[in-house]
Amino acid sequence: METVQAIDPVNRLVALNGAVNFRDFGGYRSADGRAIRWGRLYRADSLAELTAADVEILAALGLRTICDLRHEDERRHKPDHADVVAGVKLHGLGFLPNGAQEMFDGIRAGRLAASEVEAHLNLAYARFPIDQAQVYARILQLLIEGDALPLLVHCTSGKDRTGFAVATILMALGVPRATILEDYLLTNQYRRNLSFMLGERTDAAVMEVITRAHSSYLEASWQTIDQHWGSDQAFVRDGLGFDDASVRVLRERLLQAD
Repeated sequence: METVQAIDPVNRLVALNGAVNFRDFGGYRSADGRAIRWGRLYRADSLAELTAADVEILAALGLRTICDLRHEDERRHKPDHADVVAGVKLHGLGFLPNGAQEMFDGIRAGRLAASEVEAHLNLAYARFPIDQAQVYARILQLLIEGDALPLLVHCTSGKDRTGFAVATILMALGVPRATILEDYLLTNQYRRNLSFMLGERTDAAVMEVITRAHSSYLEASWQTIDQHWGSDQAFVRDGLGFDDASVRVLRERLLQAD
């Protein structure tokens, strides 16, 4: 197994001071039995609080591409500190999920109960495959362009926008849904405090729901995929425009030969 400095292959975490959910998602097996190469694909939460020591760790990982899925306003408020890593190309591909602004406003005003926040998140995930197809298609294209690897995708908490981005990459690589869900739920071990966004007085039950990676969220995305395209591979091909030849290139680049 290939390993990279600073990565613990047991829990996948890259230990940093300024980011709590920075993980390698190599090692997972495609349906054909081949494993994803370690040290090629990373997922993370916000990089705005990286320390100088953190930046050195990122440099040691050899990152070439960072896809920032935070909205422009989020990026302006908390700029990435990873842009100081030599050779890294930043791609601002950010957006706010369907209904996110209304949800945030409702939470800050104390109008939404935890169950209502959960319903908002389920709807947002159900819309990811349709509303944000261009964004996720672009990430797949970047993965097969030139010297884009290793690549990191991140947002604010590394759960929602990043969660579906990682799911999309793993689907394209032929990884089964059960394994994709396993990786998604690891975020529950590394939650970012979002009180800076939602307010210090946010109800504890609401904060629990909004920072939790719940299986129903990702399953809502898959329900949309099944309804509109019928399978993960059909979604990758027809929903994202990532044709079979591109899938083969992606798999050759990222899956270990047996």
